[in-house]
Amino acid sequence: MSNPSSPRQSEIEEIVNRIVDAAHPEQVLLFGSTARGTTGPDSDLDFLVIKAGRYNARKVAGIIYQRMRGIARSMDLVIVTPQQVKDYRDSPFSVVYPAVREGRVVYERTKTVA
Repeated sequence: MSNPSSPRQSEIEEIVNRIVDAAHPEQVLLFGSTARGTTGPDSDLDFLVIKAGRYNARKVAGIIYQRMRGIARSMDLVIVTPQQVKDYRDSPFSVVYPAVREGRVVYERTKTVA
């Protein structure tokens, strides 16, 4: 029997579309209880947003959160660079560690060849 508080795939897709429109990331991973399939009544959605370039992660997160108006789901965003993923993917004291290990890719920018 499914958990009624579990987000539907369409809800996750809508949230990911808004993240992509707001931040133009290279990749977005869903991790935590939703990715593991162990959501409970107080579970939120956890996203690792991998964005290249120089930017203020708090400002990027703020822009994304503003785009979530009308979404009735609690979520946590972690904004990191590809280099930070490389640096912290093997560090068990970093949020990147579980996100990379248990997370699932819900968006990946396609590379175009000219």
